[in-house]
Amino acid sequence: MTAAPQQLEALLPDRLLAAFEARAVRNPDETAVIAGTRSISAGELEARANALAKKLQELGAGPGRYIGIGLDRSIELIVALLAVVKSGAAYVPLDPAYPAERLEHMIASAGLEIVISREDLGARFPAPQVLAISEEAKGDAAPVRSYATPDDPLYAIFTSGSTGKPKAAAVFRRGFANLLEWYAHELNLGASDRTLVISSPSFDLTQKNFFAPLLSGGVLVLDDYGTYDISRINGLIRQHGITLINCTPSAFYPLVETDATALISLRFAVLGGEPISIPRLRSWLESGAAEVVNTYGPTECTDICAFYRLHGRNLDAFGFVPLGHEIPNVTVTIRDEDLAIVPDGELGELCIGGAGLGGGYLNDPERTAKAFALAGGIYRSGDLARRLPCGTLEFRGRADHQVKVNGFRIELGEIELALASHESVVEAVVIAKDGRLTAHVQGAPADLKAHLATTLPAYMIPGEFIQRESFPLTPNGKIDRLALAAEERSTPETAISTDTWEGRVLQLWSEILGQAVSDPEANFFDLGGTSIHLAVVHVRLREMSGKDLAITDLFARPSAKSLAEFLSPQAAASSSAAQDRARLQQAGLARFRRPSPR
Repeated sequence: MTAAPQQLEALLPDRLLAAFEARAVRNPDETAVIAGTRSISAGELEARANALAKKLQELGAGPGRYIGIGLDRSIELIVALLAVVKSGAAYVPLDPAYPAERLEHMIASAGLEIVISREDLGARFPAPQVLAISEEAKGDAAPVRSYATPDDPLYAIFTSGSTGKPKAAAVFRRGFANLLEWYAHELNLGASDRTLVISSPSFDLTQKNFFAPLLSGGVLVLDDYGTYDISRINGLIRQHGITLINCTPSAFYPLVETDATALISLRFAVLGGEPISIPRLRSWLESGAAEVVNTYGPTECTDICAFYRLHGRNLDAFGFVPLGHEIPNVTVTIRDEDLAIVPDGELGELCIGGAGLGGGYLNDPERTAKAFALAGGIYRSGDLARRLPCGTLEFRGRADHQVKVNGFRIELGEIELALASHESVVEAVVIAKDGRLTAHVQGAPADLKAHLATTLPAYMIPGEFIQRESFPLTPNGKIDRLALAAEERSTPETAISTDTWEGRVLQLWSEILGQAVSDPEANFFDLGGTSIHLAVVHVRLREMSGKDLAITDLFARPSAKSLAEFLSPQAAASSSAAQDRARLQQAGLARFRRPSPR
C-alpha cells in the first residue's frame, strides 16, 4: 500500500483488504501478527478470516449490518476483524471488562444480533447469538466476496454520551481507506516496519494500527498483557525492533522517562487523544532520529483529520504542539456560532468535512442531525481552535463539558447522571482537573464508587468524592464549575518522614500523583491513580528497593501501609489471597491504560 493519496480510488469498493490478500498469496509463510508467545502467518490469517467470513455471511452478515467483537488484543481479534470486513459487514468493538449493564445497552442500541467472542467470555455479551472464534476453523477457507461499497460502514465505536448513555459513531469504508492511504504514505510504512499496539480495541486510534501493518507488508505486534507495564512494553519494543507505536501521550511518557534506550528502533511515536508536553519529550527527540506525530480527530470523523510532525529541529517553532494541517481529502474549517467561517487568527469551533466524515450515531438521527450540521456536510467537533496565518491549526480547548482524561473522551454529564440515579444523591457535579476526576456530591451516600461501577467503565469513575452542603453559584444562578475546579483539596499537607518505607511510598505517590498524600490507609486508585501511574510507581520502587517486584504485587496492596509492610525487610512472601486481590484489581483497572474512544 504505497500509492500516493491521489490514487485512492484504486483501493476502494470491496478491495479494502486487497493488498493483504495479495500478500497472503505471494508470501503465505511470512509472519503477519505476533501476540505474546504466539504468531500467525499471512497465509493462515487469510485462511482463518475467510472461513469465519463465510460463516458470518451464512448468518446474514453483509453491507449495512453490524457485528460485535468482544475480544481483547489477540490473534483471534485480528481474525475476527478481517472476517467481518471480508463479509461486507461493519464491526463494533466491545470491551469484555465493561460493566454488564453498559454492554447490554451497547448491544441493544447498535442492534447487534451477533457477537464474536471466546467461549469463556460469551456470557458477558447478551446478544441473540454469540459466535465462538474457534468455530471458523471448521469452514471453507477459499476467498470471500464482500459486496461492500465505499459508502458502506466499516466500524462503529462507542463514545461517552452527555445523555447518560454511550453512543456509537459509524465510519465509512471510504473514509478509513483514505486514512490508511495517508498513514502508509506519510510514514512510508513497508515490510521492514513493526507496529506495536498497546491501546484498546475499543479505541478509535487503534483501528488503523490493526490494518496498516497487514496491508503494507509489515508485522503487527500486540501487547496481550492485561495491564499497562512499562518494563514489559519497553521489552517488547527491544525484542521485536518496533518501529511504530501509537498511543496517548500519557501512555508514552513513562516509556521515554524510564528507559529511552529501549526505544532506539522507533521511527515514529504517533500520539493522540490529549495535548503533548514538549518538556517531557525534548531530550529524547533532540538525541535521536525518531519523530512524534501529533494526530487530531474525533471518532466521528475516522480518527484523524489533522497532524503535525514533531522532531528535534522544530520543537520551538510555535512554543506549543499544534494540530498541524489536514490529511488529504479532509477539510477543516473554523466557524462561529452561526457556522460562518471566521478569518485566520480568530477563535472558533473546529468543523470537519470531506472523506473522513462519518455516518453519524447508530439509531440516533436526532443527535446525528445536531452534530452533523449543514445538511450533514460538516461535523461540529465542539473544540475551540484557530488557524494561524501560516495555515497551521492551533487547539484552544473545549466549548462544552466534554473532557479528555488520560486520553479518554468523557462527557462529564454522563457521570453526573449516573451519580444522580443514586437515591441518596441530591445533586452532583463532576470536575476534571490535572488529569483526575472529582465528584462533588450533595447528599450522604457511602457507596458511590460501587454504584457507578455497575454502569460506567473504570476510566469514568472519579477518584475522589467530596460531600457538600451546597454548591457555589454564578451570578445567573448556575453552578460555578470554575469555582469548584479552583478549590484546593481539603486535606492539609503534612510533612512526611522518609525514614520508613511508609514515608517513602507516600512521598513517591505525592510526586507521581501531583498532590500531597499523607494518609497511609488511603487507596491509591481512590486518590486518582491510574494503572499508568502505578506502572511508574512500579519502576521507581524496583529501583528504590532492589527487589524484583511484579506489578501484581502493587495491585494487591493499594495502600501505602500495606505496600510498606510488603517492602520492609521483614515482609513475608505474598499470600495467594493477595494475588487473588491483584488479579481482581487488574481486571477492573486495566482499561485506564487504554485510552478510549475519542
